[in-house]
Amino acid sequence: MNIKKLKCFRAVVIHGSLVSAASVMNLSQPATSRLISTLEDELKLKLFKREKRRLVLTPEGKQFYQEAEKILANLEDLPRIVQEIKEGGQRTLRIVALARLAGSLVSPALARFAREHPGQRFSVDVRGHRDIEQWVAGRHYDIAVALTKPCNHPSVIQRLFFDTDAMVMVPKGHPLEALRSVTPAQMVKHDIIALAPGLRPRFQMEDIFQKAGVELSCKIETTSTALACQMVVDGLGVTIIDRLAAQAVDPNRFSLRPLRPAYRLEFVLLFPPGFEETPATSALVQCLRAQVVASLGRHATMTG
Repeated sequence: MNIKKLKCFRAVVIHGSLVSAASVMNLSQPATSRLISTLEDELKLKLFKREKRRLVLTPEGKQFYQEAEKILANLEDLPRIVQEIKEGGQRTLRIVALARLAGSLVSPALARFAREHPGQRFSVDVRGHRDIEQWVAGRHYDIAVALTKPCNHPSVIQRLFFDTDAMVMVPKGHPLEALRSVTPAQMVKHDIIALAPGLRPRFQMEDIFQKAGVELSCKIETTSTALACQMVVDGLGVTIIDRLAAQAVDPNRFSLRPLRPAYRLEFVLLFPPGFEETPATSALVQCLRAQVVASLGRHATMTG
């Protein structure tokens, strides 16, 4: 399989038609069509289906696109890596984190790191639970900050980081604010905001309610933890969150109440296959740990 086929495939996915992809690739439409056809023949997969003059990925095509995108992203990163080698400088430290931790944990930790290592270059991406494991397995990142148990890939290295209590987040003036702690049975009497099915926080919320013997009924679902928090402060409902994620919104507009029974949220650091610790990664881990302690204090247990 050649790279041109993969790039053509990605162009069709992004632009939705052979005509647009051909223009981007500087190819004729027949040539673009042949590349896609030969790729499908080679893979023995049907990658696209046609819907209203647009080419739409099949389920198999979606899975293949995720893997192809990782390959192309790594290839496109090669010139920068080569240049760093030629210059004899430090390699860029590549970091990925959940959106719920990017602003409240990773950014301030990197501020500490940058003060201690002013010459070190780094890049930071934000990805969802579903993507982080695959991208780390593909060696696209040096370190990832994630919720525990996202890992099904046997070669991804997972290290415990910290855990903290799950909290119930309610708008100011909400009836639940008057309670010292909140149970799932008390939550279901009000509108609940949850992460979409299939996401790790949704699994956790379902686990909490199942253990309490209460049926979870969600009025609002979203794919974004940050948006769920914003919806709470806007008075749309209540949700279950950790203290770090709650720091993304105005603290004067919500209250946190302990969940009863208590439920611990566990966070991990993920490293790519064959990971070898360097002074830069060690220093970054220390900065991340220091930031958790500074932000959460007694509310966090360092488990690494």
